[in-house]
Amino acid sequence: MKKRSRIGCLLLIGIFCFTSVVPVMADEISDTRDEKKELEAKQEAAEKTKKELNEKLNTLTKEIKCAQEQLEAKQIEIIEAQDELDAAKINEREQYTAMKLRIKFMYENGLMAGYVPEEGIRSALKHGTLVIGQLGLAETLQILVGCDHTEEKGMEVAKQIEELFNKRCAEFKKDKKLNFGVYYTPAENLCYTAMRKFKKQYGIIPNVSDRDFFTNSMHVPVWKEVSPFDKIDIESQLTGYSNAGCITYVELDSGVKNNLQALETLVNYAMDKDIPYFAVNVPNDTCLDCGYCDEFNDHCPECESDHIQQLRRVTGYLTGDYKSAFNKGKQQETEMRYKHSQKLNWEK
Repeated sequence: MKKRSRIGCLLLIGIFCFTSVVPVMADEISDTRDEKKELEAKQEAAEKTKKELNEKLNTLTKEIKCAQEQLEAKQIEIIEAQDELDAAKINEREQYTAMKLRIKFMYENGLMAGYVPEEGIRSALKHGTLVIGQLGLAETLQILVGCDHTEEKGMEVAKQIEELFNKRCAEFKKDKKLNFGVYYTPAENLCYTAMRKFKKQYGIIPNVSDRDFFTNSMHVPVWKEVSPFDKIDIESQLTGYSNAGCITYVELDSGVKNNLQALETLVNYAMDKDIPYFAVNVPNDTCLDCGYCDEFNDHCPECESDHIQQLRRVTGYLTGDYKSAFNKGKQQETEMRYKHSQKLNWEK
């Protein structure tokens, strides 16, 4: 009996302990779940913050890259501007020297005799020519009609443009009693500086501003693969509109020295087409080490020396080294010039 009572007491104690433990475990499980949710929320917030920081980092990286590109572009602009300034200073000195010679010539030969101080500078201007120059006819035609004047459609519009130039100068001449004239500008530096300004405002336009220079005056674009006779035929249709100066030139290789009769034929053909000023461009390279002369461009074929002088007629006159005497645009134009003699056979 006593044994049964003891067993019953033990069962009651066990049941009491079990019922006391269950609520405690339930509370712990609930606390764990709450803690888990809190940690998940913190993790989610941390991931969101991480994502935002990555986005800011990517944005900042792009901005830094963009700033670096802009800085590099500005540095290039500064270098180009310095090159232009150096070229302009050289040009200014040359022009100043030439101007002094012209003034000396005019004074010694009585060409300023018509100048009347009381009437001002106009009395001197009437003895000279006031020119209205132009460049970029080929690019203008590309914008207007989608082709240049090497095609019939382009030539039709080109004649209208040049006729307008000529007509306006005649009107100014009559109205102002001064000698206005149409001048097909050689544009030594302007072909590059004008193109830079054009690109800055209008960007890159195919066949218009995708190079570093504008085509000089009404010339056939230098990269056009035409024969010297074709070039003369095209430009001779426009030279008559100029009354203040123009030039038509053809690019020949050094092989012309072996066929002077062909050269004479070209000159006579230009005269027959009433070209007022005709020129032939023939490269003449000289090795400054061994003295060898011919067209060889990069290095001497005799002694392999790269100490050479490249004589080129770039704009109206010969220059010892066009790569140092002219700006980036004029250098590119010179290097892109197609040799029209390639369409001929100098052996014949």
